Amino acid sequence: MNKTAGASCLLEGIGLRKEFPRPEGPLVVLDDSHFQLREKEAVAVVGASGSGKSTFLNILGALDTPTAGELRYRGRPLDTHNQQVVDQWRLARVGFVFQTHMLLPDFTAYENLLLPVRVRGAVPREHRERARRFLGGHRPGRPGNPSAGAAEWGRTAAHRPGPGLHEPTRDRSGG
Repeated sequence: MNKTAGASCLLEGIGLRKEFPRPEGPLVVLDDSHFQLREKEAVAVVGASGSGKSTFLNILGALDTPTAGELRYRGRPLDTHNQQVVDQWRLARVGFVFQTHMLLPDFTAYENLLLPVRVRGAVPREHRERARRFLGGHRPGRPGNPSAGAAEWGRTAAHRPGPGLHEPTRDRSGG
């Protein structure tokens, strides 16, 4: 049974194409790719090393722009050519967990969790409480407890963005 049946579409990529210029002709990484993520749905992007997984996730999170195609959030087109709009959307709605953990070493895990919210201004009480709950009610001294990956997931959860995008850490396809 599909637990997300009837859920609204959160993030959608329509006809996504990504090319990188080369002297011998463009390298096409994505060609007419389509994607839908519904509320409370978890999906995995799998494939061999170099198949375009990170490029695909970077486009879905608006860290990169597609050569062609459209990105929609909650049914509305995201103008990927308006950098200010994209930056605000990404800051408010998208959480990333990268291969290389992007935690600030001089900050505690708690402070790292609240960083995306702090960038937007004052940190509301609900966000502070959510971060403490994620950390088990305490404020560990440095990232690494919990693990850096767990702290990044917590940072994503602490400010409740739309999609949480996790960059694959290695090729799990065997190829």
